[in-house]
Amino acid sequence: MSTLIETIVCFVIAATMQNLVLTTGMGTSAMLKIIRRPRQVLLFGGLLLGFTVVTAALFYPLDMLLPDTSRVAQLLRPVIVVALAALQYIAVTLIASRWFGAWHRRVRHLLPIAAFNSLIIGVTLLFNYQVQLSFFPAIGLAAGGAVGFLFLSAITAEGFARVDNPDTPAAFRGLPAALVYLGLLALALMGFAPIYNFA
Repeated sequence: MSTLIETIVCFVIAATMQNLVLTTGMGTSAMLKIIRRPRQVLLFGGLLLGFTVVTAALFYPLDMLLPDTSRVAQLLRPVIVVALAALQYIAVTLIASRWFGAWHRRVRHLLPIAAFNSLIIGVTLLFNYQVQLSFFPAIGLAAGGAVGFLFLSAITAEGFARVDNPDTPAAFRGLPAALVYLGLLALALMGFAPIYNFA
C-alpha cells in the first residue's frame, strides 16, 4: 500500500512541477515577451546595464573585506550580491514611483527582471573569486556582460520574428520552437569560445 501512495505522490509532484515550472518555461516567458518588442529590449538592456554596474561597484569594496579562502566568505558572497540587488530594486522603485511616475509606470514590469537577473549575480561573483581584477576592470566586466546580454537579446528578437512561422506545427509553436532556436544559437556561439579539453 505504501508503494501505491508513494507512486501517487510522485505523480502529483510531477504534475505540479510540469504545470508550475515547465509550462511557464522556468521564468523564460517574461523574457520572451520583452524580447519580442525591440523598444523594450533597449529599455531592459539599459536597466540591466545600470543594475549590473551599480551592483559591481557596491560589491567590489565589500568583497575586498572578505577573506578569499574562507568557507563562510564563499557562502556570504551570493547573499551579499542578492541583498545589494534587492536594496537597489527597492531604492529605484521608491524613487521612480515618487518623482518619475510616468517612467516608473513604463518600466515597472521590467525592474524586478533587471534587478534580479542572473547576469548580475554571475558577473559580480566572477571577479575577485575566479578572476582577480581591480576596480575599473571589474566595472568594465559588468558593463560588458550587460552589453553582451543586450546584443544577444537583439539577435534573439530577430530570430523569434523568423521562428513565428504559420507553417510550424501547432505543438511546436511558441516556447518549444523558441527553446530549440535558443539552443541552436547557443551552439553557434560556442564556436567563439576557446576549446576545452576535458580528458
